[in-house]
Amino acid sequence: MAITYASCQNTPEKVVDSVATPKDDRNMYTGADGHTVGIDVKLNNGAKWEANAETTQEIGAMVGMTKGMEEGATLEDYRGLQKRLAVSYQNIIQKCTMKDEAHNQLHAYLLPLKEKIEKLSNTDLETSKTLTRDISDYLLKYSHFFYT
Repeated sequence: MAITYASCQNTPEKVVDSVATPKDDRNMYTGADGHTVGIDVKLNNGAKWEANAETTQEIGAMVGMTKGMEEGATLEDYRGLQKRLAVSYQNIIQKCTMKDEAHNQLHAYLLPLKEKIEKLSNTDLETSKTLTRDISDYLLKYSHFFYT
């Protein structure tokens, strides 16, 4: 993670204001119903963090990949999914332009995702199905913490 984290900080700079504007409802936290229990991401004084568009787009692409797995998918299909997810994950790291605490919180969100993606490469078929559903659910929780 240290290498990943360091490489993210060496990307071209884009200033992202990490102070939430209370008047903007899309910034406000929507996960008070407990959907995010167990995810170690802190909010910006009760509001979501602003993320760069590339990160949000890649998260969306990953959601599509996991939702696109058909019921009759083979172990080979899940290995292909794992590779595609890993590429998208690397795209997020390479295109990261976030700064300060928003950046730190994005990495707190991404680390468990990376671990889940890596696990997908060496599981049996049933575990791959279960893990893919877990990854999909986790990806959907991104919007509880970040907006673009």
